[in-house]
Amino acid sequence: MSQRVVDQPITTLPEAIFIVGVSRSGTSLMRKILNASDKIAISWENHFLGHLIASEGARHRFRKFGDLLNDDNVRRLTDYIYSDEFRKSSRYRDVSTQWRWITERIDKEDFLRRILDSDRSERALFTIMMRVFADTKGKLIMGEKTPAHVRYVSTILNWFPEGRVVHMIRDPRGIFVSELRRRKNAITVPYRHLKRFKFIFKIYIMLQTTIVWIESIHHYRNYKKLYPNNYYLLRFEDLVKEPANQIDRLCDFLGVDFQNKMLDQFVVSDGFQAGQNGFDSQAADRWRKHIDPWINSWFLLCFRTALKEFGYVD
Repeated sequence: MSQRVVDQPITTLPEAIFIVGVSRSGTSLMRKILNASDKIAISWENHFLGHLIASEGARHRFRKFGDLLNDDNVRRLTDYIYSDEFRKSSRYRDVSTQWRWITERIDKEDFLRRILDSDRSERALFTIMMRVFADTKGKLIMGEKTPAHVRYVSTILNWFPEGRVVHMIRDPRGIFVSELRRRKNAITVPYRHLKRFKFIFKIYIMLQTTIVWIESIHHYRNYKKLYPNNYYLLRFEDLVKEPANQIDRLCDFLGVDFQNKMLDQFVVSDGFQAGQNGFDSQAADRWRKHIDPWINSWFLLCFRTALKEFGYVD
């Protein structure tokens, strides 16, 4: 059930491509698919704009360095990004993958020069973070994959009017089962404490999934009206069941050529078939074997109308 309101071929390449959605909805798989293109480089998660907690966005930490038109402030910011202080700045989680990649792969002086040569806005910092990744891959189109940025699509498309947003959606019951499995090994707060209490742990994951899925659907209904030419909704279930057709249609929306190597994938993340070659079509419905009946009933009660709208129940 991919959705695009205006169905006209796009003739210009996008400024950038952004992958958003609820975590465990196939955003990592979509990143791998697009990165198989000769033209596209989608960087790692960065949470520049925000996280589940808005203040966890990197830009909020960067603001403490003041006016970046001052060269000394830019140097202090760059030192901070490359420091342990930034890596340990959150009590809830590790610093996002893209920032670790930058500090490990990009020379600090090169990163500093890029900021000094820009207009030094938050948009410029966001662009530089994506551009350095695309440049190392030798690809023209930059992009990033941060699921939580589903909350900030309006900011993204204000900054990049010719950008494209791919919103991945999945049955919330599938998200719950996948998230429960992943968080059993988590060492971050609050999961490392809650997982000792199995029932409470399930309740917490269930309520968290409920909240973020409600929010995601709310955003979808707004974005499809506001950005018909820039916004594309794709069901995870459709992607894994008919990848060739879905990726071909997505490439048409993005204005890039479909390439057969985009189908050359293996199962990523911490799913049941991690490392398996090809697309795991059974991932669409495997949750049915692992969900408690009362949790299934909860989601049916909360989302019956939306589940029908997206084809998840008859």
